[in-house]
Amino acid sequence: MQMVVTEPVAPLVGSLLAHASRHLTLKQAANGTLLIGGGWSAGLDPVHGHPRPLRDSLEGNLWVARRLVPALGSVHVVRSWAAMNIDIDGAPILGESPGVPGFYNAVTANGVTLAPAMGRSVADMVLGIRQRADLDVFSPRRFHGGSA
Repeated sequence: MQMVVTEPVAPLVGSLLAHASRHLTLKQAANGTLLIGGGWSAGLDPVHGHPRPLRDSLEGNLWVARRLVPALGSVHVVRSWAAMNIDIDGAPILGESPGVPGFYNAVTANGVTLAPAMGRSVADMVLGIRQRADLDVFSPRRFHGGSA
């Protein structure tokens, strides 16, 4: 996975954008920078042994972002970074672990951009607030043969 950070710009994006089939999440920080992420492949630096962005992945991620928000075409990238991620089935894991009462998961390949939404959802689960039914498909029960 990788993240791209742009220079600060006037407001372009009012909420989190996610494009699941194109591996993109995009949001604008309070300081005006855009955080562009997604499940694009990272590489491994052969010298230092740590993750690094791949040019093809950066270009692909920016291509998708510019299709969703055309105004990004004139925005400069300031930095990027990469991390190796666990991608079991491409979907987040949200909810209580089967057989371990009180242990909740909030796992995704898009953690930086989806963290606020996932955090709120799992907090609601912990507090016993009615869970959105459409989040059941992300339950860890799907790995244990139980219905989600």
